[in-house]
Amino acid sequence: MITRGIRELVARDWNAVRESKEVYWGERIGRLGASEGLRVAEELRLQMLHCDPAWPDAEVREADLRFHISMAERLRRAGTTRRR
Repeated sequence: MITRGIRELVARDWNAVRESKEVYWGERIGRLGASEGLRVAEELRLQMLHCDPAWPDAEVREADLRFHISMAERLRRAGTTRRR
């Protein structure tokens, strides 16, 4: 029985799963607004804290900060381009 479940999981059409989730969440957030996205993110954060109360550690926070700085720089550069 466990083997069958593993085989079914491995044999799933993962592209279809991904597309289905994108459609579901896109429609849900489109209908309920950005606050729904923030609510879901908070639920995921709380779930992670339940699994690992020390999360995020200093290394994860540092990597996150570096990512946000690089994104801010890219957005700043993109904002300075002119369209014709």
